[in-house]
Parts: sequence; structure tokens; C-alpha cells
Amino acid sequence: MLKRIRRTAAEELKIPRDVILGEVLISFVGKHQVSIENYRSILAYDDQTVRLQTQSGKVEIRGKHLRIDYYNQEEMRISGQIRELVFDDGRSLT
Repeated sequence: MLKRIRRTAAEELKIPRDVILGEVLISFVGKHQVSIENYRSILAYDDQTVRLQTQSGKVEIRGKHLRIDYYNQEEMRISGQIRELVFDDGRSLT
């Protein structure tokens, strides 16, 4: 119920959902770089997969030669040959 109230407030006040609801914000720069904001933790990391926990579930970035360029408590940047972004519910953005 609280999430629904926050969502309605965000819509009415024209405030971005990522600010009110803490949703993950993912930005791509071509196929070789992705920035991720509002993640909670790194679950797995190697040169082919970066798996993250977010408030709304898990997100997995797949590719080749992946590396985390930097990260802090709020955001990170991943570079390499990004092939796929998969959400924990099976949805895939390729």
C-alpha cells in the first residue's frame, strides 16, 4: 500500500520514480558502457556477468570482457562488450 501511495505521489508531483521509489536507473552508452544507479549490492562478478541486487529485484548484465570501472554506495559503471541485460523476472533487453 505504501508503494502505491508513493507511486501516486510521484506521478502527481511530477517527481521521477527513481527518486521516490528508489528504483534502479540504468543508462547505456552504446554497447560498451552501462551506468547503474540505486543498486543495493553486487551478487556476482566476473568477466562475463555482473549480477546486482536492487530494491525491486535482481539485474544481470552479460557480455564479454566486462569490468566494473568504479562503484560506490549509489552508482557504478560497467564497461566491456555488453550483450544482454536480464531482470530477475526473466525479461531480457538485448
